[in-house]
Amino acid sequence: MTNRKIIITVEAENDIRNIEEYIVQDNVNAAKDFVIKLKKSFINLSLYPRLGKNRPEFSGNDKILFLPVMTNYLIVYTIIDNDLYIVRILTKYQNICAIL
Repeated sequence: MTNRKIIITVEAENDIRNIEEYIVQDNVNAAKDFVIKLKKSFINLSLYPRLGKNRPEFSGNDKILFLPVMTNYLIVYTIIDNDLYIVRILTKYQNICAIL
């Protein structure tokens, strides 16, 4: 296993904040759990970066990988120079092609 630096883009930070703010309206504890689980997923991805898969609609860019987490969310990431870049955190309800 390789130690990879985890880099979260500004867009992904904004995604996390927006999702957390949305969840907190209904349940503060669920919002905290969301962030904790997401960060654990980042650590897991840094250890096992091939957990994510390519998607057919992005077949031209095999460096972008997608990992579904917590049923409704998708971590979009890539590996550059052995570092893990978290590109976006999207919900299954968003138009991924339009965003990326």
